[in-house]
Amino acid sequence: MSESMSASMSASSYKPYEGLRVLDLSQGIAGPYCAEILLQNGAEVIKVEAPAGDWGRAIGYAPDGMSAMAIAFNLGKRSISIDGAREEGRKLMRRLAAQADVIIESFRPGVMERLGLSYAELAREQPDLVYVSVTAFGPDGPYADRPGSDSTLQALTGMMVANRDGRGDPRKVGVLLVDVSTGVYAAQATGAALYRRALQGKGAHVQVSLLDAAAAVQSNGIVDSVLGQGRAAQPLSVPVGTFATMDGYINVTSLHDRMFAGICRAIGKSEWASDPRFATVEARFAHAEEINAALEQIFRTQPSAHWLRALDENNAVCGQVNDYQEFLADPHVRQQGIFQAVAQPGLPELPVARVPGAPRDAASRPAPRVGEHTREVLAGLGLGQSEIEELIAAQVVLACARI
Repeated sequence: MSESMSASMSASSYKPYEGLRVLDLSQGIAGPYCAEILLQNGAEVIKVEAPAGDWGRAIGYAPDGMSAMAIAFNLGKRSISIDGAREEGRKLMRRLAAQADVIIESFRPGVMERLGLSYAELAREQPDLVYVSVTAFGPDGPYADRPGSDSTLQALTGMMVANRDGRGDPRKVGVLLVDVSTGVYAAQATGAALYRRALQGKGAHVQVSLLDAAAAVQSNGIVDSVLGQGRAAQPLSVPVGTFATMDGYINVTSLHDRMFAGICRAIGKSEWASDPRFATVEARFAHAEEINAALEQIFRTQPSAHWLRALDENNAVCGQVNDYQEFLADPHVRQQGIFQAVAQPGLPELPVARVPGAPRDAASRPAPRVGEHTREVLAGLGLGQSEIEELIAAQVVLACARI
């Protein structure tokens, strides 16, 4: 690639999936976020929903079906609402599938076969199709037919125990980590399948589960638990933790001896760096209670801004503990453009995090309401206006008026 061509494909304009057609049949978070990642990198995504809509539309505060989940993971998609229980509806879904490069579904094993939309059936006519199945527990095995959620997988995979509270009770991670990470892994696997298609002209059936993702994001902790079998769990380093200050909280981490020395200088305890009790990682583990108790007293004597400045000047890893509003207002976060402002009709302007690595000028079009683009999508299939209105009247499809 020439230097001039490389320069023209800047991070702000190059959309690697431009022209890619994605049919999103999934619901909730993992499948829709996979599709959203493809969209933010240039793909066109049609979201197919039942008349009742994606179940994620009813989670939390949801005016007119526009919950946070429905918005954050569906920006810029076009929504068509089809009754898949009707044969006419299934025929429309198959026609849409025939136009897609990528299909994403998140049903339990067997559902797509009953709809006539399984990978085996579609791949006979579309051998280059990339077909993505997102499930809770995988395509087979004792749990294959079980329903599963982010919370279920946090419980099953040890995540709640890893996040246990001070009393040792299992505790759920407060964000939907398993669902979101599954979407990321699914998008990565989809990209790999598309690369293979580009080289060999062959499609693939990509299968990713919440179980896969929950295991992968905890790989380090799981390996560490096996290495330390029979020994009491110890912190990753000392000091590491969240400490109260005069006006809030900060998180401080010592990654190695030099960083520990920097923390000592920042808090006015330079003598600690040469104290034999604290000279090595192992020695600090042995005296963790003493170190942390002293830090708790010291950090309370000054506001967070003082300690963040002092620790930063001494190259120590630290950060202010923010709530979401403080995070959004952080000057570095604002300068980096981490969030895109989305003008969702009928709602205040909303900050939605950009897909990391996606073009900076990726569309920030609002998320659709159920069936918002039904007429438009059906017209794209070649149906005339009278045919479309007949399908709407027969309730095979649902079309809502745009706001």
